[in-house]
Amino acid sequence: MKTLLLTDPMPADDLAGAIHAIAPDTPLVLYRRDIGDAELAAIEVVLGWRFPAGVAARLPNLKWVCSVAAGVEKLLVPDLAPGVPVSRIVDAEQAEGIAQFVVMMALRHARGLASYEAQQRERAWRRRPAGATRSRVAVLGMGAMGGAVARLLGTVGFEVHGWSRNTVTPLDALLAASEIVVCALPLTAQTDSLLDARAFALMPRGGYLVNIARGAHVVEADLIDAVQRGHLAGAALDVQRHEPMAADDPLWAVPGITITPHIAAQSSTQTIAAQFVAGLRQLQRGEVPPQTVDRSRGY
Repeated sequence: MKTLLLTDPMPADDLAGAIHAIAPDTPLVLYRRDIGDAELAAIEVVLGWRFPAGVAARLPNLKWVCSVAAGVEKLLVPDLAPGVPVSRIVDAEQAEGIAQFVVMMALRHARGLASYEAQQRERAWRRRPAGATRSRVAVLGMGAMGGAVARLLGTVGFEVHGWSRNTVTPLDALLAASEIVVCALPLTAQTDSLLDARAFALMPRGGYLVNIARGAHVVEADLIDAVQRGHLAGAALDVQRHEPMAADDPLWAVPGITITPHIAAQSSTQTIAAQFVAGLRQLQRGEVPPQTVDRSRGY
């Protein structure tokens, strides 16, 4: 089955090599802007990160879309034909890496390391009493990623409460009771801009946000305002609404907000290739590929 690779910004050549190491006869087509309709008509499978505008409508024989990541929102475009299954990569190693990133940032905040870094720059040797942290943490999104985050946070001593669409506790109440909020939600119409001025106002004064999901979950201007006013202590943002961030993006210069360039953890090309080839073989047998999402929900 001929597969179109839409992996930008991941290098398509690397992924193609990993796939061919497992299944050498898999026909792969690397997307290019001048690709013609005849070539696209032969495509039955897409492996990718996002659909370029108009491409989905030019795939009349498409039978499966596989995301190279856990999120699928950039592939659920309006012109994707109904009934085409969309699946995602589930990588336990990536989930563990992201959990480590969250714990690192949560501990850095809870133990006040930023203030000691400032003291070091001042060459000031001042001590403040501190014990083991027992901060209350809300993990929004309890899928594979959020579950791994919650488990590791609990292991190091945080009081963790998870939240998903099936959680009995209302989100407002959980935000109000949480000193640290971790966003691990899928990006859907319901979760886009969920973390806004109202959500930040509900959090306790001195609260902290860690976002390892998607930048569009956060209304960044509202976050900047909450931090600059002193209501929130800050945030760790591994994802941003606009990636890569422009040099003049106001997020760069806000004291208390830590920016990392979407590096909390990434699936290896070998993991993606192995899961893709397994799903492709299932599709060829007439079976539904694994990790298929509910397109109406977006995850």
